[in-house]
Amino acid sequence: MTIKTSRCLVWFAGCILLIGTQALAQVVKVDNSPRPFSVVAPTSWVQQPTTTGSSRIKFAAPSGTPAAECAVIVKEFPGLTGEPQSTFDRVMSEPPNPSEMASQLSSRFNNVRIFSTGAASISGYPAQLVNFQYSVGTPDGELWGRGIMVTTATTPGLVWTISCGAIGRSLEEAQKGYSYWQLEIMRFPTNIKIR
Repeated sequence: MTIKTSRCLVWFAGCILLIGTQALAQVVKVDNSPRPFSVVAPTSWVQQPTTTGSSRIKFAAPSGTPAAECAVIVKEFPGLTGEPQSTFDRVMSEPPNPSEMASQLSSRFNNVRIFSTGAASISGYPAQLVNFQYSVGTPDGELWGRGIMVTTATTPGLVWTISCGAIGRSLEEAQKGYSYWQLEIMRFPTNIKIR
């Protein structure tokens, strides 16, 4: 009986700890978007200013940890406004072609390597997932990224891109950051709720 009670107390203490951790999760409502949404920030990450008009929210890993960022971009495409959600769902339910994705990403980044592609879901909408690495030239030298990008489309003609990954001054540094933050990186897109 004592062992049972002891196990129950340990489990109960763990349950309290878990509730405390969830309570600390930062739920952010975003209204400056063609469709409002909410997102749960990665634990202890800090909200940053967005850098483009289509970028709706951005978070960065806390200082003193491997550098990483997650962002949500929502672009309006007026030519897609009349398309029904079923059309978007059909297109987005197909995993992207790795060669085509490498070609598309190579128009913006250097050293693109696709590790995998697949089907995913954002707030119940079918989505396409790409797990990749890239680099980009900066005035201070090449900056490397290692992470994921998840894309979906919703009415009225909106394309959502959620990117989350680690960054570094070398591929090794970016990969190390990705390994460190992998749980948060993979969880981020699953915590977006489109309203």
